[in-house]
Amino acid sequence: MIDFRYHLVSIVSIFIALAVGIVLGAGPLQGQIGQALTTQVDTLRQEKDDLRTQLTGAQQQNEAADDFATAVTPQLVDARLAGQSVALVSLPGARSSTVDDLATTLKASGATVSGVVQVETAWVDPARQAARQELLTTVAPAVGVTTPEGATAEERMAAMLAKGLVVDQSADAGSATEESQRALQELKDAGMVNFSGDGPPPATLAVVVAGVPDPATEAQQQQAALRAWTAIGSGLDAGSNGAVVSGPPESAASDGVVAAVRSAGAVRETVSTVDDVGAPMGRVAVVYALGEQMAGEAGQYGAGPGAAAVLPPIPGAR
Repeated sequence: MIDFRYHLVSIVSIFIALAVGIVLGAGPLQGQIGQALTTQVDTLRQEKDDLRTQLTGAQQQNEAADDFATAVTPQLVDARLAGQSVALVSLPGARSSTVDDLATTLKASGATVSGVVQVETAWVDPARQAARQELLTTVAPAVGVTTPEGATAEERMAAMLAKGLVVDQSADAGSATEESQRALQELKDAGMVNFSGDGPPPATLAVVVAGVPDPATEAQQQQAALRAWTAIGSGLDAGSNGAVVSGPPESAASDGVVAAVRSAGAVRETVSTVDDVGAPMGRVAVVYALGEQMAGEAGQYGAGPGAAAVLPPIPGAR
């Protein structure tokens, strides 16, 4: 049985240990401890300074590389897409400055940018499911949208967008039909897309521009959105001479649009991707990827997971 003397001895032992620690810390060990801490702080400070210097150097090198790529872009893309027209589709979260820079590069390649269509969040909003179903039930058949038997709702919506935006024959490019105009206008009236004026005329090629994945989005809703965006890339490709899905580096990581396309086996065989469209070299890759698409080929480009190369093979290069 533990008695009072046991408790007394325990308490005395604790105070003795504290006293010894104080004496040692204030006496023989004080200098050693202080010196060790000072050395560690100095080492960490030097490592921090070295890392900051390396980061600054890397940033300067990246800026220089971007400046160089920007300077030579006109020569790299000159006449690569001459005679072609390109529709730009901006997904929720895509930066408008990225879309504008891409349009400039496409024009430098000789292509005509037919216009920009912004896809709204209503396209995947669960609360707007009834509106989407109404479009598929009444409008899609009326404008001649056809999809394979068993096509999902996402694939049928994508086919409707493609009906309004692209054609697969150059001779038809730039000539909007009553059906294509209605398809776009009905999508806009339903709040699914937005565009200026009467909307872009049909183009022969298409580029989808994605943004950075939103970490606040629930996993189930994020996956539903990725299925919809992947279907848009596939639908635009099927209705045109070729399509490229592009985005920032984050889009090639988990829950990104580019990653979703690259992981969809049947889609990646026909749709090309570029995962650094915000950089000058990425925009050059988009031009080359569209040229590759016109030849009936597809590839995955950039520096992120799943990319096969930075650029597609340059035609005529040895």
